[in-house]
Amino acid sequence: METSIMRLPSFGHKNPKVPLEAYRPPSYLVPALKERKTRMSKPKTRSGCKTCKIRRVKCDEGKPECARCLKFGVTCDGYNEPKKAKTEKLAIAPRRELAINEQSLPALQLQPDLTFHLRGNAEDTQYFRFFRDEIAYDLSGGFFDEPIWNQMILQSCHEAPCIQKIALSIAGLARALKANDFKEERDPHVEYALQAYEKSLQHFRVFVASNGSHDPRMLLMAGLLIYCFECLQGNMENAIQQIKSMMSVFKSMRQMKQLNYDHLRRKGSFEDELVSEIARLDGQLLGRVYDPDIGNTTIIGIKHGHVWDPFTIPEVFTDIRTARRFLEHIQHLSRPDVVHDEKAQPLPVPTQGPDTSRGEEHIRIMRACLANWWSSFKPIYDFTCTPEGDDNFVPAATLRIIALATSLILQTNMTMDSRQATENWADEALLSMERGSDLFGSTAREILDLSRKVVGHRRFVKGFVFATGIMSPLWIVLITAYKRELVVDIVELFKEMVPRREGYWNSVPLLETAKEVLAKRDAEGW
Repeated sequence: METSIMRLPSFGHKNPKVPLEAYRPPSYLVPALKERKTRMSKPKTRSGCKTCKIRRVKCDEGKPECARCLKFGVTCDGYNEPKKAKTEKLAIAPRRELAINEQSLPALQLQPDLTFHLRGNAEDTQYFRFFRDEIAYDLSGGFFDEPIWNQMILQSCHEAPCIQKIALSIAGLARALKANDFKEERDPHVEYALQAYEKSLQHFRVFVASNGSHDPRMLLMAGLLIYCFECLQGNMENAIQQIKSMMSVFKSMRQMKQLNYDHLRRKGSFEDELVSEIARLDGQLLGRVYDPDIGNTTIIGIKHGHVWDPFTIPEVFTDIRTARRFLEHIQHLSRPDVVHDEKAQPLPVPTQGPDTSRGEEHIRIMRACLANWWSSFKPIYDFTCTPEGDDNFVPAATLRIIALATSLILQTNMTMDSRQATENWADEALLSMERGSDLFGSTAREILDLSRKVVGHRRFVKGFVFATGIMSPLWIVLITAYKRELVVDIVELFKEMVPRREGYWNSVPLLETAKEVLAKRDAEGW
């Protein structure tokens, strides 16, 4: 057990460099090429405008725009400086070192020395470095063993201009958010981001309209990044509509009516990793505070398959990635639409106790599953609480907070009313501190204390994070709290994490809501 835990990733720096397997070339992104027609050989142009060089045609070198570009109605990108440095090669993999368990790596990998020939100027290079070294880690929320952010998106930037430009636009908005939280009227980072975003849409239209076959998985990749960009701008409904549209087109290209997904049956392929991130987003959107689609089982269009298949929680988890997937599966089985589904099959888990309704029995089983999950995950969590494992404390503690919040909901039998909370041995087994007079209050207190440690940790991200983190659990505590000191602590936690965003969840409006709840309860009496 000790050996497997010591192989956990150790993030010595913010965005580490991952040792990767052989990779050449990224064929999953390369569309089938049409047979090229032979063309007359023409002399190379070395002193023309950038556009004519790319098109490999002769340029008359007119200024500010050459006559050939004007004739064909294309944008003339101007001329290079007389003395231009050689094209810079950027390492596509994160630069900083990382010790990682090689057995846990997914199938799709990069070479550590794979270089990235950036199609752009020095400003683009600067923003790409920022995306590679900072934002990729931020988007992962600390779960950097998930390859979608630290490998696959960077691979896509290497091959697809539309993905590259969307990534650069996200980098621009993220820099503005970190620098001044969008408070400047004409922020240069925001202006760069909007320009890069407009270019990305142009590239994407060309990609979609291109002749021949193209990889439909690119639609999912673009959808994820466009969602991130729109979220950073505060355009939540537009972000949701964009990802829904991308999913609809993807299913049409795949000729499928429904996209089936299961947290526990992923094979680690490029498409599997993309769908996993979108499924996590779907679950996040289903928990929106003001949900216009309430009652739906999916927002984006994903159907969870194999829900009622038997599953066995490992005796001991050897990595955070696997533990996260099992917790997500338990969370899905704990959703109200699953718990109270009349067509649902009984879970293949033996239970003991008095005769109960199907819903009550299901909830009791889920509480036991959470206790088993925590027993298997505890060795990893304990290791991250040591100096040797401290680099992984934030993702490990985040999973524990989510598990405790799920337990809090189950304790109320899905009513979200703390007055209807019941006690169970499984819920008490989740606690690491000595319980107080009531189990519900002890669980809420442990969520807040652990959240305070996460927010104060050196690796806690106060920018934009794609995945759900600790905001949703804090919201659950807020709406179920029956003691003033709990709400006061939540207000202070939201203050400390501003301007953090976790996809849909934004710390700024949550802080204002928490203040309003506190003021209202003070006026009405506790």
